[in-house]
Amino acid sequence: MTRRILITGDLLRPQDEAFRPAQRDNIRWFHRLVRRPLAAATGLPVETVLWDHLGPGFDTPGFYAAAGATPDVEGWVSLFDAPDLPAEAAAMMAAAYADAAVVVGFELAEIQKRLLTQARIPWIDVNIHPYRFGPDLLFAIATGEPEVMAGLRRHHADDLVFEPWADLMAATVSRIPPHRPILEPCLVVGQTRVDRALIRDGRLLDLAHFGPALRQAVGEEGRVLFKPHPYNPDGFGIHHVGLPLSRIREVPDNSYVLLGHDAVKRVIGVSSSLVAEARFFGKEGLFLGTPPFHIASSRQALRMGLHASVVDAWAAADFWRDLLAPLVAVTAHDGHRPVLPPNALRASLRQFWGWDEIFMQLPWDIAAARAAAR
Repeated sequence: MTRRILITGDLLRPQDEAFRPAQRDNIRWFHRLVRRPLAAATGLPVETVLWDHLGPGFDTPGFYAAAGATPDVEGWVSLFDAPDLPAEAAAMMAAAYADAAVVVGFELAEIQKRLLTQARIPWIDVNIHPYRFGPDLLFAIATGEPEVMAGLRRHHADDLVFEPWADLMAATVSRIPPHRPILEPCLVVGQTRVDRALIRDGRLLDLAHFGPALRQAVGEEGRVLFKPHPYNPDGFGIHHVGLPLSRIREVPDNSYVLLGHDAVKRVIGVSSSLVAEARFFGKEGLFLGTPPFHIASSRQALRMGLHASVVDAWAAADFWRDLLAPLVAVTAHDGHRPVLPPNALRASLRQFWGWDEIFMQLPWDIAAARAAAR
C-alpha cells in the first residue's frame, strides 16, 4: 500500500441548518494551498479525506450512528471534545487515515486529534491564527509529535513580529471617530452562537455561563460596552449575566476602532480572538473561558501543547521538509521562499474579520462622500 500525506479537517461538523458537511470546502481550499510544497518536500501523494454527501468520502452519517450522536449541530458539539467513543466509531476514524504517513489537518476537532494519537498516526493541525490585525491572515500550528515541534520551532514568529502591525492598526483607527464618545473602560465582546472555540465538555458556552466572573471583571459601577458579533445579534448571553440593562451599552463600531481607543482598558470575552489581540493594543485581555489557542510568545517558550505562529513559511517546501523529516524521507532543501501579496489568504478565503472595514471600506466611503459633496 502506497503511503500518502492526507489533508483533512473537521469531518464531523454539519451546517447549522442541515446535516451536510460544513468544512468540505475549507478542506479542499487548504489542500490546494499546500499540496504542491508538501509533494515537493516528500515525493508522496497528497490527497484529501473529507465528508462529501454527494460522493465517496468519509461516512460521517455512519460515524454519528456508531457514536450514538444525533445528526445535527448538538450531536457535533457532543462529539467535538468527547473523552472517548464506542469502539466501532473509533475504528472508523482510524481506518480513514490508516495508510497516512502524516495527517495535516485544517482545524481538526479535538476528538480527531485524540483518535489519531491513539492510532499512532502523526498529525499536524493548522488553524487560522487569532491575531488578525496584520497585512494578512496567518496560521497557528500544533502537532502531537515532539520531533515535528522541534522543526516547527524554527519557523515560529515571536510576538515582537506582530507589534508593528498592531501599532499601524492603532495609528489608523486613531483617525476614525467612534459613532458616540467612548468613556467606558470595559469592553465585552460577543461571538457567533456556534463556534468550536465555545465547546467545552460537550456543550456550547456563552456569556451567561460566566455571570459571576463577568460581574466581578466589570465592577459594580459604571456602564459596560458590548460589541456583538455581526453574525449573532441576539446578545450572546449578555442580558443574562445579572447586569442591569442600564449598565450595558451596545456599540456598532468596528472592533479595532474599539481596541485602539484610549478609554478602553480591558477586553472581556469567553474565547474571542479579540481578547487575545487586546494586549497588542495595550489593553488587558480577560478570557472567561478557555482561549481558542495557547500561542507561545517566543521560540524559546514554544513546547508541546502550544501553538506556533507561522506567518508565511508554510508556502515553502523547506518548511514542510523541516517539519516532516523525522517522519518520512524528504527531498533536499532548495532555499526557495515564495512571496505572496498582502491579503492573499484573506481574499482567498473571503474572510476579513473587520480588517476590510478599516483599510478598504472606509477609504471608499470617504471618497464617495467627497464625490457627493462636489
